[in-house]
Amino acid sequence: MRSLNKHRAGWRLGLVPVAGFLLLAACEHSSALQPEPYPPAPPFSSLLPRRLTFNTGDDRTPAWLPDGSGILYSTERQDRADHDRCLAVLPREGGTIRSSQCQLDPEHDDSTDLMEAPAVNANGQLFFHRVVSWVGQQKLGASALMLGVADHPLQATMLQPLPYTAVNGRFHSTVRTPQWLGVDSLVYLAEQLFYEGSTFYPDTFTTGLDVVLLDLSGSEPRFEIVPGTDYASGLDVSDDGKSLFYTLGGDSRVFQRDLATGAVTTTYDFGIGNIVRDPQVNGNTLVAIVGRSVLYRFEEAHGYVQRDEGGDLVVVDLTTSQTVRFSTDSVLFRHPAISPDGVRVVVETQPYDTVHHQRVSEYNAPNHRADLWLFGLE
Repeated sequence: MRSLNKHRAGWRLGLVPVAGFLLLAACEHSSALQPEPYPPAPPFSSLLPRRLTFNTGDDRTPAWLPDGSGILYSTERQDRADHDRCLAVLPREGGTIRSSQCQLDPEHDDSTDLMEAPAVNANGQLFFHRVVSWVGQQKLGASALMLGVADHPLQATMLQPLPYTAVNGRFHSTVRTPQWLGVDSLVYLAEQLFYEGSTFYPDTFTTGLDVVLLDLSGSEPRFEIVPGTDYASGLDVSDDGKSLFYTLGGDSRVFQRDLATGAVTTTYDFGIGNIVRDPQVNGNTLVAIVGRSVLYRFEEAHGYVQRDEGGDLVVVDLTTSQTVRFSTDSVLFRHPAISPDGVRVVVETQPYDTVHHQRVSEYNAPNHRADLWLFGLE
């Protein structure tokens, strides 16, 4: 993808439905004085791994379109004072943005509008997390879980305001890694967002709490906590949609839970001292984030939390137990997503930093200007 400059085709707004997914349309206003948009460009490189995004703001929470044709993600606009976070789609191998949906209503110019953690099902339904807050404040505000269609996310309706108190008494204030189980149910990782300190000493982080099953088959959405997922730190849905893979705070194991029977087995154990999170499984391939800048502990102010800046990207062949580990001193990886065909994985990549568990001036944990990278699994 070329730099997210407003003159690039990626920022020309206006979407048309094509096969139920987001595709780029022409600019909403035409003029003889306007230059023609740049033609779509291929990735800068054919090598793998390769960087996909070059935004000076955040690019994160990637997810694949159901047919694997593109990568849907949240991208921060740096060309506007409100720094909205929009939903954009890249071609599966990278290159020019195919589409971008942002909140451009003038009534929203005095607010920061965020759309994050998207997931699209085979019918084109779109689930995502929305936050509307005052300009410059991207953590607090009117937060909600939203449901709409992929072609018109701005017309989505509210499913559930955030935060809410779950049936187990925990305080769910944000979500991550939503995954559809079919056309009328999905799962997501419920997290708690801690925002503390002052203007001079911010310390903001999220920690996993529960895996939540959301049933949309009835007249009202029904939220159910998946048993045994206390302090979960990542999840994935099996290829057949009949089981869940998940990790727990401070643990080295990837678990699999049969949704029908509740039976739990260990899929893989990375060994003592290797905290694993964000598992993704496709066929016999497991991808996860392991070790590095992560800390799980009990804190008097918060209870059990896992502070996570990121780790190494590890690929495991579950048949042979052969592993490949991507690790550098300069970057950390978070939140990988495997393509439906199992040959690509997109992952957030951000500059290395250590876990901060005390107030540090000018430090804000979730905002290290992540970019997206693409790795091959062939």
